[in-house]
Amino acid sequence: MNNPSHLGIRPRSVHRFHGPHHSSVTWPPRIISLTRLLILTVLFLGPVGQFFIAKGAGAEEGYSRLQLKHGGQYLDAVYCGKTMSLNPGSDFENGACQLWRFVPAGGGWNRLQLKHGGQYLDAAYCGKTMSLNPGSDFENGACQLWRFVPAGGRGCAHCNDGSCQCGDGTPAELCANHNGNDPEIGCIQQQ
Repeated sequence: MNNPSHLGIRPRSVHRFHGPHHSSVTWPPRIISLTRLLILTVLFLGPVGQFFIAKGAGAEEGYSRLQLKHGGQYLDAVYCGKTMSLNPGSDFENGACQLWRFVPAGGGWNRLQLKHGGQYLDAAYCGKTMSLNPGSDFENGACQLWRFVPAGGRGCAHCNDGSCQCGDGTPAELCANHNGNDPEIGCIQQQ
């Protein structure tokens, strides 16, 4: 009478499915099938999802390509080496030979850093030959310092003494002898 099979109770060691006894839990086929389906879905959709990400999105981490207006080509470190050239597009090292960013160096000046290898655009000995250099102390590093200057070459700044100063330089530099710069007020370059 106390036989568990007659009471509808199974002893713990008896599994619901026939087969060898294991110490682990045996899952019904439906749960195994759903688990397999979930794993296959994740494995399939992971790579497929890459096709829906905009080209280059998030991969550059603040890097950009520097494009020449005439011809539309980009500044390129040839095969990520020290030689500079122009190239319409590059997939060498996933395009990292054409990806640049400004690294602030103070006083409105920046160093232009290549993503691949982290070296900087350098005017060799402050001459006309461009190459890459990890760091420069020639002329106190001035051969690696760059800044944007408004198109037309000369910029103008409204100074605190009411004057408008134009020339090559930052607004602070142009107004250094005129009680500083007032960036809230612009001025028009006199011809």
